[in-house]
Amino acid sequence: MGEKIYAKEPRSPKELAQYGNHIVQYSPEYSLCAGCETCAIMCGLSHEGFTGPGNSRIKVNLGTRSLMHHVVACQQCNDHPCYEACPKKDEAMKIDEKGIVYIDEEFCIGCGRCAKNCKFQPTRIAMKRDKARKQWKAVKCDLCRDNPEGPQCIKWCPVRCIGLSEDSAFSPDGTKPAELNL
Repeated sequence: MGEKIYAKEPRSPKELAQYGNHIVQYSPEYSLCAGCETCAIMCGLSHEGFTGPGNSRIKVNLGTRSLMHHVVACQQCNDHPCYEACPKKDEAMKIDEKGIVYIDEEFCIGCGRCAKNCKFQPTRIAMKRDKARKQWKAVKCDLCRDNPEGPQCIKWCPVRCIGLSEDSAFSPDGTKPAELNL
């Protein structure tokens, strides 16, 4: 059996069309992630009511040598490989009216098939213990779908290096975001 080939981060408008609205990190030419992990902290606080390692749905890969940090979150793929892999589809792994794939932790059995079928490496789905710390559950970015203020990672980012893909217009050559409403 061949080695799994993982998807690369979408950058151009054509590549972005393969994914739903999702968290994107702006090009370092326009803003630079400070590596503070405020996005991950606020994600944990808004979803769990506390923060700590492993309860965030967004991750910051810290570039210790290069000091170029990379924010990763679910890309909301149009073909939904995580949703298709879930044995409790439409019960644990769901798709809302906006096309956002999310996990209802109450019904998640913690099998990890969703994480194994993620197109990206590292996977955009994390496995964590439930609130009683007894059973594993899958968690992934749901764009704070229940929060009327939208994604808290974007709202609280002190350097404004992340945004929503639908809000970041690309130039005709597909490389530069348009004016960032800072």
